[in-house]
Amino acid sequence: MAVVSLPFERQKQVNGRASAPCIGALDTSAGRIRLTVIREINSVERQWRVLECNGACAQEQSYIRAEAWFRLVSQPMGAEPAIVCGHSESGELQFIWPFEVAKTRGVRCLRWIGWEHANYNMGVHNPEFARNVAPEDMRALLNHAAQLIGGVSAAHFGKQPLERNGLPNPMALLPNRPSANTGHAILLEEDFDTLFRTRFSGKSRNTLRRKERRLREEWDVKLGWAESVDERRKLLDEFFRQKTRQFAEQGITDAFSDPHHRAFYHDLAARPTGEQGTLEIGYLKTDSKFAAICCGIRFRDRFTTLLTSIHDGPTRKFSPGTILLHHQIEDACRRGLTFFDMGAGHARHKDEWCDVDVPLFENIIAFDERGYILTAPIAFLAGAKRFIKTRPALWALAQNVRRRIYGRSAEPA
Repeated sequence: MAVVSLPFERQKQVNGRASAPCIGALDTSAGRIRLTVIREINSVERQWRVLECNGACAQEQSYIRAEAWFRLVSQPMGAEPAIVCGHSESGELQFIWPFEVAKTRGVRCLRWIGWEHANYNMGVHNPEFARNVAPEDMRALLNHAAQLIGGVSAAHFGKQPLERNGLPNPMALLPNRPSANTGHAILLEEDFDTLFRTRFSGKSRNTLRRKERRLREEWDVKLGWAESVDERRKLLDEFFRQKTRQFAEQGITDAFSDPHHRAFYHDLAARPTGEQGTLEIGYLKTDSKFAAICCGIRFRDRFTTLLTSIHDGPTRKFSPGTILLHHQIEDACRRGLTFFDMGAGHARHKDEWCDVDVPLFENIIAFDERGYILTAPIAFLAGAKRFIKTRPALWALAQNVRRRIYGRSAEPA
């Protein structure tokens, strides 16, 4: 288990928060860093947006996504914002750590905003800071940040990439352990046909073309992207219906059953068409039914898929999800993007397409004795999950057992 102790004298606490001003400074290998804890996300919007455009950042911690998640999900659930900003002596912003504080098992814990529905989590870092900061600096900065926030006993930062945009993730300098899952992405080429031939044999390419041809012979097929807010909202509701059925069949808890979560995705879908951060929803439609839906977000030079679902019907045998994915990757090449990211977790289609593995790690940190109440079980469960998931036969057995015990037929949508 990764443990970070607080070497600083504790401040007096008032209602779980530090009574002293939320500001402090530390000398580091990256220069003197002044820390500030921000309790209002909107107050750092401008600086956040500038830093995310130039530094190391995942779209899950971009301002648009973090603000929407906290407003629609975290805040109604009782979490508190604790945005840690680090500035140099000259006042230049070096990093933003978009933390929130929430109680778990009675312990106040630091975590990334939006971590529950994120493929990747990390702070937003200035390139020079990311390159020059040292492990002992990160320990001291996180300790001091926890003290300034006040009343936190633990931290759990999951699913973090080792690097982003060619820059190291400073959180990897803290004690950490590998995550259960790995991220998967495609390094795109300008010519999609070349990419397709590189990834698949002639037999596989012909099989996919034959399935699409047979699909078009039996139904009126339309492939495209939702073009208006109303169209995106309707498609999103259809996705939720399809996913509810799929989760029920697999014996998995419906991750989208919470109305707060649904409100979050509707908020992203309601943003202007073509704007970075807007939820883009692609579909394959057969006659009047949506045979496959795939949603994602473009951030900088990367398109990341977030939500995918398949209609449970006769079209399923023609692999509509695979056909839709094929056309979306082709579209990403045409748009000049560098990466098509399929996110964390194992799936056969990821193995077929992806040539970039994204190793992920997590920090499980106890700041004091009370923190072990939370970090000990988290560390144990994380280790058990990774042990199972990294052994294909064991993971297949676990999925089969779960499906047999918890799986059930859902009513048709």
